[in-house]
Amino acid sequence: MRGVLVAGGGATALVLLYRLYCRKRDRSSVLSVRRSLNIANVQPSCRSGIRSFKVMDVVAAAIQAERDGRKVCHLEIGQPQSAAPQVAIHLAQEQLGTDRCGYTAARGEVPLREAIAAMYARTYTGSSVTLERIHLTPGSSGAFMLAFLAAFDVGDAIALPSSSYPCYRNILQALGCELVSMPINASYNVTAADLQKAQRARVSAGLSPIKGLILSSPANPTGAMLTPNELADICAACDSSEVQFISDELYHGITFPSAGAPR
Repeated sequence: MRGVLVAGGGATALVLLYRLYCRKRDRSSVLSVRRSLNIANVQPSCRSGIRSFKVMDVVAAAIQAERDGRKVCHLEIGQPQSAAPQVAIHLAQEQLGTDRCGYTAARGEVPLREAIAAMYARTYTGSSVTLERIHLTPGSSGAFMLAFLAAFDVGDAIALPSSSYPCYRNILQALGCELVSMPINASYNVTAADLQKAQRARVSAGLSPIKGLILSSPANPTGAMLTPNELADICAACDSSEVQFISDELYHGITFPSAGAPR
């Protein structure tokens, strides 16, 4: 019998113990354990019925092609061709050499969070992002999960551009939220006026109001950017209608200043 590892820490230990127990017992005992725990009849949850992230499907196919001996040119994931900064690599090597392993603070290492807070203070005049408001995750998906869990409840209506990062939808669906697809305009953007129009349409239809809006600028996959005024208008529209605005800044800093876009 094979166990499925679903998490680290205690959960993994329980699964491993169960696997060891099954290996030490005869087949009849294993089947008895499965029946008593009803493992054979376990069905996937309704939350698991979401579409796969197609990029990862392509990655899996590419890796399998390489394992089969084929030469593959990887263009499936949007990631830099350059390596990590040398200063970061050297620091990581130093930390590995100290044998410093184990859990860190849940919000992330304090010196790094302090540096991020200082970066915002230097970059945006008048801004104040305190240390307590900064949480670090290994990758953006963990950050999305934390933010969505903190901001939204099951059944909340969350607005997304019709062209946007697919995993927003996957995670929100898994959390039981309603997705509200908003058409993009000729500039591939969603504006404050679009949000207000969508709110009015839902009220007229007797539907629950939009509770959240998720945008990125520059946007994925279009590359469209919001100007400072457009972004300010969206924030004002969200404030006036009690919409939680989540700004995905994954591509923060990739801009074209001559076009008037923010940093």
